[in-house]
Amino acid sequence: MRRKSFKFLFVLAVAGIAVLVLRLLFMQIFAVGSYKQLSEDNMYVSSPIKTKRGLIMDCRGTVMAENKSFLSVRMLTYKCRDPRKSLHKLVSALRLSEKEGKKLFKRLDEDPEADIVIANNFDGAALARLAETEDHGEFVIETKSQRVYPLKSLAAHVVGYVGEVDAATLAEGDKESYYTLGEWIGKDGVELSHEHLLHGRTGRRIESVDVSGSVIGEVQEIAALPGKDIYLTIDARLQRRAEAALAAVLNNLAYKNGERSGGSLVAMETDTGYVRALVSLPSYDPNDFAGGISEKQFHRLIGDPCYPLLNRAVHSAYPPGSTFKLVTTAACLQEGIINPNSHFYCTGSYTVAGLPFNCFVRTGHGPLNLYECLGYSCDAVYYEIGPKLGVKRMDKYASAFGIGRKTGIDLIGETGGNLPTPEWKKNTFDEKWFPGDDANSAIGQGFVTASPLQMAVVTAAVANGGKVFRPSLLEKIVDNRSGEVRIVEPELLRRVPVKEEYLNVICEGMRCAVEFGTAVKSGGFALGMAGKTGTAENSPTEDNPRGLNHCWFTGYAPYGVSGSWRAPKMAITVCLEKSGGYGGEVAAPVAAEVLADWNYLWISSRNASGKKSN
Repeated sequence: MRRKSFKFLFVLAVAGIAVLVLRLLFMQIFAVGSYKQLSEDNMYVSSPIKTKRGLIMDCRGTVMAENKSFLSVRMLTYKCRDPRKSLHKLVSALRLSEKEGKKLFKRLDEDPEADIVIANNFDGAALARLAETEDHGEFVIETKSQRVYPLKSLAAHVVGYVGEVDAATLAEGDKESYYTLGEWIGKDGVELSHEHLLHGRTGRRIESVDVSGSVIGEVQEIAALPGKDIYLTIDARLQRRAEAALAAVLNNLAYKNGERSGGSLVAMETDTGYVRALVSLPSYDPNDFAGGISEKQFHRLIGDPCYPLLNRAVHSAYPPGSTFKLVTTAACLQEGIINPNSHFYCTGSYTVAGLPFNCFVRTGHGPLNLYECLGYSCDAVYYEIGPKLGVKRMDKYASAFGIGRKTGIDLIGETGGNLPTPEWKKNTFDEKWFPGDDANSAIGQGFVTASPLQMAVVTAAVANGGKVFRPSLLEKIVDNRSGEVRIVEPELLRRVPVKEEYLNVICEGMRCAVEFGTAVKSGGFALGMAGKTGTAENSPTEDNPRGLNHCWFTGYAPYGVSGSWRAPKMAITVCLEKSGGYGGEVAAPVAAEVLADWNYLWISSRNASGKKSN
C-alpha cells in the first residue's frame, strides 16, 4: 500500500516538474516577445501634448472663433487620505457656492476613485488661497484652453460650436489627428465641417518610470501640430447688417401676427460662389456650448418653437412660390414653348384639365408680354405653359439649376429639397400625376420645395449667364507652422442647358419686377437691383394653424454690366417663414437694404485701401 502511494506521489511530482519546465520553455522561447512588450509598457508612460486649435476669421481678418487660456483645479482622488476632507478644503479655498459644492460631493460619492475637476477659470486671489492649503500633492493646477466666439451670435449657424470629444471618437484612435480626453471637437457649422483643418494633431510625451511610477527620464516626444487658421468668405460687416435688417422685419411681423416666426437670408457672389452673408434667425450664442452647456440652457434651446439651432438657409426647404418661375421660364424658352416676343392674356384664371386655376390677381392682368409676366408674376400664364412643358422636361432644367439636389456647400446636413416626379408621387401618396400638378409646379407650389441657398444658386446662374458654382464658405487656409497660404478657388460645377440670350430675357423680366412690378416697393430700382418675388401659400397645419404664407424674394445687383466702381455682382435670397403678406412687401425691402450695404461697404473698403472708385 505504501509502495503504491509512493509511486503515485512520484508520478505527480514528475508531472508537476514537467509542467513547470514546459511553461518555462514557453515563456523563455515562444512568449518572450509579448512579455518583453509588457515589461517595456510597464517601464514607460505616455501623456498627451494638446494641440492649439486654429482660428476662424472672416474674409477681412475679423476673428470669429479663438482660444482663451484659463486655470483649472483637479483633485487627485487616489492621492487623498481623506477625499471628503480634501474636497471640503478645496471648495472652501475657491469659495464655491453651496450648490456647486453639493454637486462635487455628489460626484465624489458616485465615483470615489475618479479625479474631480473642482473649478475652471478662477482668479489670482483664488490661486493664492490654493497655494496656502496643505497637501499640495492632492490636487493639480492645469492650464486649459476654451473656445471663445467674440462676435457671439453673429453668424452662429455658419461658425458653429465645439463640444468635448466623445468616447466613440476617442476609441477610433485617428493616427493623423489623435484626440485625447478633455479636448474639444467641432459639433456644428464650419467648426465641424472643417474640423480636419482646425484641430491639428495632438502630440505625445513618452517617459520612463521606476517601479513606484516616478518619472526617471524622457524617452521620446512627438510634437503637437497646431491647427490651421481659416478665413471664411463671410464678411462680418455685411453679416451684421443683414442680420439687423432681417431681425427688424421679423420683429414687425411678430407684432403684426401676434406670434414669432423665423427667416433666412443668403448673399452670394454670382461669379465665384463665395457666400458673403448667411443668416438664419432666431439664432443662438455658441459661447453657451464652448464651456459645456447646462442642461437647462440646452432644453431651453431645443424647446423653443422657433428652433434657434436650425440653420434655415441650408437645412430647411419650403415651396419656393413664384421665385421658381425663373426656372419655368428658362425651361420653356429653351424648349421653344414660348419665345422672347410671346404675348399672353390673363383673365384672372386658367382652366387645366377642366379645373379652374386662379391667378393671385383675381380680376386678371389683361394683355402681357413675357417681361411683364415676370414683372407682375402672373400665375395664369404659368398655369398655361407649365402643363405644355411637362414634368420630365421641368425636372431636367430644375435639376440643372440645382433644385432637388444638394448644392455642396461646406456645411454638414444640407437639404436637397424636393423635385417631384410621377414615380415619387405614386410611392409617397399612391396617386398618379395630373396636369394640375404640372400647373402647380410651374409656380413653385405643390410638391416642389427648395432651400433659400438653392434659390440663391438658381439666381446666381441666371445672373451670370448659366454657370452653377459650388457655394463656398472657405476662402483661405493658413498653415501656422510653415507659413503656407492656400487660396480656395471658386469651383464651377456645371452650366445650365439654356442659351444665355434666354437668361438675359429673364434678367430683364426681373428688372421689370423691381421697376414697376411686384417688387417696386423695395426701392431697389435705383440700386440696379433685379429680382423675383414669391409668396408660397400654406394650408393650416399643427405648427402653422393659421396657414400663414411663406414670403420670398430672390434677386441680384447690379443689373447689366457692372462698372469698375461697382461691387462684385451679388445674388441674394430672403425667405420669411409663416410671415403672411407678400414677398414684394416684406422680403424684397430686406434684400434691397443688404445690397445697398454691400455696395457701400465694398466701395468704402476700396477707398480705404487707396484704390480709386471713379
